[in-house]
Amino acid sequence: MTSTDQQYAEMLREISLAVGPDWQAGRHEPRDAEAEITTPSLDEMAEAPGATQTQYRVTYERVGRHGGRDGSPAPAPLTVWAVTAGGLAEHIARDVRPYILSSGAEVAVDLETMTGSVFSGFRTAGTFTLEALQVAKGGGA
Repeated sequence: MTSTDQQYAEMLREISLAVGPDWQAGRHEPRDAEAEITTPSLDEMAEAPGATQTQYRVTYERVGRHGGRDGSPAPAPLTVWAVTAGGLAEHIARDVRPYILSSGAEVAVDLETMTGSVFSGFRTAGTFTLEALQVAKGGGA
């Protein structure tokens, strides 16, 4: 290896350490751990006006290649209000998108077992657990 090659390799290593493992792809930009999605989406509320809302804490066990795999930390928990399982899955899909290399990730939520999975193609790209924190009873539409 020439000295120029060594300098280039060292520069790449320093950049990678400074900005994270996926710096070349520019996709690994997780949300601020303090940020929360505080309400259901407008689309979700339009489907079920006046519905009961539940606040969930989503605790990720692993998501993608850089979220809890090979010694990297899992994404920070997400606290979110949702009306339906589908709405909750949409919030989670938006939150984990930076950790998934594939653009076609899908999220499955099971409110009976309070667990879920993230799928990328035919593979499981992540798992998470749910905890219901609060319930806001809705009125009739």
